[in-house]
Amino acid sequence: MDLITMGQLHYPGLIHVMRCDLETMQDGNIGAGSRYRLVLVEEGTGIIELDSQTYRLLAPALFCLNETSTLNISNCARLKTKTVYFNPDIINNRFTFKNLLNPVVLEGSDSQDLWGLNPFLERSPSYNGSIPVDSATSRHIANVLEQIDQILLTQNDIHWPCRSRSYLMELLFFVSRNYKLTYVSPEIPLDTIDNELRPVITYLHTHYREKIKLEQLTQLFHTNKTTLNLKFRTRTGQSVMAYLGNIRMQTAVALLRNTLLPNDEIMTMIGINDDANFIRSFRNYAGCTPTEYRKLHCWMMPRT
Repeated sequence: MDLITMGQLHYPGLIHVMRCDLETMQDGNIGAGSRYRLVLVEEGTGIIELDSQTYRLLAPALFCLNETSTLNISNCARLKTKTVYFNPDIINNRFTFKNLLNPVVLEGSDSQDLWGLNPFLERSPSYNGSIPVDSATSRHIANVLEQIDQILLTQNDIHWPCRSRSYLMELLFFVSRNYKLTYVSPEIPLDTIDNELRPVITYLHTHYREKIKLEQLTQLFHTNKTTLNLKFRTRTGQSVMAYLGNIRMQTAVALLRNTLLPNDEIMTMIGINDDANFIRSFRNYAGCTPTEYRKLHCWMMPRT
């Protein structure tokens, strides 16, 4: 894919280093080495590998990837994504890849513009470049990306480069205001799991929203209950179904901390269909009810 937009009627020959792709990506590393990438994952389940670390995909989510970032999506299912590719110098012509590695050379209002790129540059134990968002925020971001794509496609007037840039900056500043507040799910240490169990664990992370029985897994992976549970306990310290339950509870934790979705909707999203079962399982996992947990930990809740 050519990750630029070429001027046509207005500014013919202009190379505008921004491109939208509203189709679901097949390769998470398109643009790696040459572009920043803001990826909206609207739907999907499974396991992602982000900069050589492995995490459960929790959609909807944003991924803020700089030119050195890598994203492996090969172990994900039912993905739906929208992406904008851009060079940072489209925000400020001093923002070359080289200068951003040595920001002391920047001056004046550069620091204000740089604030919008912080989610692409910063990495810490609590922030890995992924940002869970709620469904309303996901729809808003999708709408802005669609507008950017339309501007780049039609180039209706002489203001199309500035207009597309302004929509991009709107997204960047929105993300910058909120990215440090979100909760990121813990890393999944797949490199410590033997090759025989990895497909089972990947399956659980991909299909946890569905009804899963141990018998189903033994048939699918050509084993028996005793052997499968023994291997799981040896490698993870849990039975298969306890591991699946933890996936569901960890997902519920992330949704309660990062969204205002109703509890019953969260319950359905994690594959549980009974209120009492959800509350009991969550209390056993977190020590309180889902409602109590949200009041304590959701950054979107108003504070008195």
